Amino acid sequence: MRIEKILDAGELTELAKKRFQEERGVDHLEGWFLAKEIMRECDSKYKEEPDCIRTAKTLAAVAEKLPLWLSDHQVFAGTQDDAFARSYALINPAFSVDSFTGYCDPVAVFGDIDPAGDITRERIEELKEYNTKTAFSRALCSAYDKAGDDTSEAIYFIEQVTGHLIPDMRPVLRIGVEGLKRRIDEQRGKETDVQKLAYYEAMDTALGAVLVIAERYAALAEEKAAAAAGKDRERFLLMAETLKNVPLHGACNLYEAIQSFLLMWQVMCLEQTPNPYAFSVGNADRIFEPYRLAENTDREMAAALLKHLLVFYNVADRSWAISQNLIIGGKSNTGEDMTNVTSYALLDAYYDMNLPQPILSVKLHKNTPNELYESLGRFLFTPGCLTPSFFNDDSVFEILREKNKVDPEDLEDYSVAGCQEPLIMGKDNGNTTNSWLNMAKVLELSLNGGVSTISGKKFGRSSEEFGYHTDLELLQNIRTVFYENLELYVDRMTACANAASGAVSLLQVPFLSTLMGGIESGIDVRDTKAQGTKYNGSGCLIHGLSVVADSFAAIDTLLAERPEDAGRMLEALRDNFEHDPEMRQYLMKAEKYGNNIAKVDDEAAEIAGRVSDLVASRKNYLGNPFRADWASPSTHLLYGYWVGATPDGRKAREQLGYGIDPLYGEAHSGLGFRMLSNMKLPFDKMNGGCASHLGVNPNYFKAETFEGKGLEFKDKIIAPLFYNPKKEGIAPFYLYVNVTTPEMLRKVLDNPKKYAPGGVYIMRIHGTFVNFLDLSPDIQEDIIKRLDMESTSM
Repeated sequence: MRIEKILDAGELTELAKKRFQEERGVDHLEGWFLAKEIMRECDSKYKEEPDCIRTAKTLAAVAEKLPLWLSDHQVFAGTQDDAFARSYALINPAFSVDSFTGYCDPVAVFGDIDPAGDITRERIEELKEYNTKTAFSRALCSAYDKAGDDTSEAIYFIEQVTGHLIPDMRPVLRIGVEGLKRRIDEQRGKETDVQKLAYYEAMDTALGAVLVIAERYAALAEEKAAAAAGKDRERFLLMAETLKNVPLHGACNLYEAIQSFLLMWQVMCLEQTPNPYAFSVGNADRIFEPYRLAENTDREMAAALLKHLLVFYNVADRSWAISQNLIIGGKSNTGEDMTNVTSYALLDAYYDMNLPQPILSVKLHKNTPNELYESLGRFLFTPGCLTPSFFNDDSVFEILREKNKVDPEDLEDYSVAGCQEPLIMGKDNGNTTNSWLNMAKVLELSLNGGVSTISGKKFGRSSEEFGYHTDLELLQNIRTVFYENLELYVDRMTACANAASGAVSLLQVPFLSTLMGGIESGIDVRDTKAQGTKYNGSGCLIHGLSVVADSFAAIDTLLAERPEDAGRMLEALRDNFEHDPEMRQYLMKAEKYGNNIAKVDDEAAEIAGRVSDLVASRKNYLGNPFRADWASPSTHLLYGYWVGATPDGRKAREQLGYGIDPLYGEAHSGLGFRMLSNMKLPFDKMNGGCASHLGVNPNYFKAETFEGKGLEFKDKIIAPLFYNPKKEGIAPFYLYVNVTTPEMLRKVLDNPKKYAPGGVYIMRIHGTFVNFLDLSPDIQEDIIKRLDMESTSM
């Protein structure tokens, strides 16, 4: 039986919207806690087994014991709810900038669950205490101990990366779990290494977990069918019949492919509960198009089915499974456009549902058809509607080939993990958020003899230790001091980041590894001694580009015009300009990055190039380079809180510039000049990614239709930025926009019932979009401020 014989597209859509509203009503998440209790039991039960086998048997036990359920509104079985807690800071209403300390505490998640029913406070504390003593917790705490005080004021952060990967589901959709198991048996038959043989056994066992989940859901669907009548009964019977076929066997149509995909995703996340943030789908249009074609499912029906896929990615009341990215479009390895019917069906599904997750991204290239831009117009110019991120294939292909040494045949399979990090689907463990560098804090310490002007705490070498005995000498040599300090902190940061990777490697993931090349390698995707994926690296997200560039420019101006005021300026910084507002005004008038002024734009390019090279020269746990990522996913706000006043005139604790963008309020000359400044940056060295945001006033677009405005957006924004003939070398390759004005967002906050009657008003927060009304006040204000309309005037 086919789903089309039971429900039409409108009925499927109605069920998807009811299911989303039902999910938004969930204000508690306990599945992860129950899973962790099962894991504790298995730690004891299987303690004599090799770690990989213990992990696989634990996943099988979770699949057998975790409570499952089916909603009356589901068309597909599956949920992510049991893998996530209500944790993510930026969408937590209680979040404040001054309280953020990073995601460092391995048991902090136990603070995100309240007692309910038989889950008592004592039971929570008991499990928390157990988890503080695990080998993983001890290793992670040791990694942070290595950092010492450096992370206390965000000179850098390190992170144990659990998600931020793009599994390749295409093989399992095509040949089923039984096909993957056959491949494992074939590899096992050729293997003699004892450790790899154990790992093949672990992968085989782990894959069995999804078959258990499918079997249990099939039984629940049959129960639902027995209690239902008419179309509801037929819908649940079809679900039960399908679950007996997939994911065990390969999928034969779009309905089966989506069902198989969702269960594989559910188990992949359960393996890493809690909070495996930022797993990403990959090129969903290419994944699902063969199955749409199999029965020639029309665009409307395909969109209706895909709406249920989108709902799956929204967890509870605030869509807590953050930064799961889905991408469409792009070109093939030989340059042909790969947009297809499923691309447009996905856009239709996104537009109608307008959900906070998953993130929508779009690949563009010089030959992207106008039809795609026309279809995007409705997203860009509907108030409160999600807007996609844009990626420039023509640049990304070159960067990945030259810097990440990606084989030409793999280039079309790049996709985006989390916010904006380009990885090869199923082949690349980039550890993309492994380290976070705060250049502005390093500059503050360099100007103040290693002492924090925030706390008075001494972190680094004094000016005298560098050989400079006067304030004037220090300022004259500030670049030397800054870069030497940066080398020191990058060394410490990367050593600690590698230690964090070593900690997370203790949590092996045999199920995920089957989707990441583990069947070929026989090695865990997280292994720090041998490489389990074809490509591997570690990420470093670099903050403070515009603040440091503008500060160097201001120092140069002071030295040229008022060298006698060197000491006065440094004292004004330590005092946060409280007693010298005139000095602040003088510094603020210095030339700023983002206005097409060669001197300061060249300074920004020099910084970006030198720091990218510095980061890339450091090696991760497998000897592969760290990847320079010039992105700051709201951490420009968090890290700025720990940076004192800087020579660009920025006051203490104010935010840093976002990604590679000018500091808000400093690009006065409009969008054209801002783009010219942007194009001077060395994008070829930003192989970990980069981030740029434009707040765009919709009044600059005059076409009468969404389609016309989509083409205007191509001509006025995308073409000048991505395909500008004046740009030498690699062009910019990433952009996201918010098409609105500060006045509009103030109205939304003042009267949400009028402007967001459904309770959802989507805005971009960084590489992800969220419900603007879900955000904490600090983050709402940051979004409004960073629209920075003067910098994007046309």
